[in-house]
Amino acid sequence: MKKHAIVSASLMALLLSAQAPFPGIAQSAPVETVKKTTLAELDQKALEAARKEMQKLAEGAPIELDQIIGENSECWVISAKNGRGEVLVQKQGGAVVSVHVKFGFKEVSTALQNAVNNTLKSLDAKLANPIDRIERIKSSKENVWHFRGERAEVVIEAASGQVDYASIHYRQEQIAPKIVTTAKQSLIQLSGSQTTALEPSATLLKHPQRNLDRVWSFQDKTGKFSVMIGANTGTLVGVANYSVVENKNYVAQEDIPKVFAKPMYTKEKAIAVINPVMKKIFHLDLTGYVVASKYDTYTFTKKGKPTVIASVNNAGVFYSVSVVPENGMSK
Repeated sequence: MKKHAIVSASLMALLLSAQAPFPGIAQSAPVETVKKTTLAELDQKALEAARKEMQKLAEGAPIELDQIIGENSECWVISAKNGRGEVLVQKQGGAVVSVHVKFGFKEVSTALQNAVNNTLKSLDAKLANPIDRIERIKSSKENVWHFRGERAEVVIEAASGQVDYASIHYRQEQIAPKIVTTAKQSLIQLSGSQTTALEPSATLLKHPQRNLDRVWSFQDKTGKFSVMIGANTGTLVGVANYSVVENKNYVAQEDIPKVFAKPMYTKEKAIAVINPVMKKIFHLDLTGYVVASKYDTYTFTKKGKPTVIASVNNAGVFYSVSVVPENGMSK
């Protein structure tokens, strides 16, 4: 239901479709030549408007449009010269849907460089040369700087300059055995012994908006169950069962306000439903907690106790639970 989306799905789908071969067609079979649309055939005012939108985000680097590299029934994907990025433009009216501009690390501001370096060092001080790809992304749904490397990722909100998300990937053998053992035990409890095998890799992450400062995220090999362990404390701080938000139980993000306009549970019923799970997995009793709800999310608070934030599916099953300590950040 709620996933951290970085790259515009529509743009990525078009880029992939433009590069993918046609399945089922032999290499030797004759292929009908399809005339490719060129930039010269498009509305030049719309193209200039698209170029200017890219230029606004280019930090002074000159932007010149190059060619059409993808399309669907509604949009063109147009690349900039020198690998500077892409812009998604509507065929009807020429409106810009999304912009991606690419940079080298030294081309962005010192403030951004420091924010990325300091954030990754707070996760792993020994990580070397963590970033080699940078994109400035803007659309109606996001406005971010996206820094990526072979193992690391940092997302910074463009408007505020604040870190939204950061992560570093590790092989399981690189992680403290005690942390891995806690993750396995939590996974068995969460799944009711349906699964016992962890993915061979895990992610150390920071996500301030979700009160996560330095937390390990593990998944099982089916991808249906997830557990989060505080890197500093070694304690369980979050779980998720994605198997109960599939198929008929899946609700798209934009549909959540409508589907959950009426609360699924009263405050008393919410505690009654979730408390057995909280006692079993987190060893936490929510009796006496105050309950607030907004759409599919329930927040349980009590003075002097950790806060619990849980999400429910459209059948009334709590599928995601996080426990936030009194100091406000899990670590």
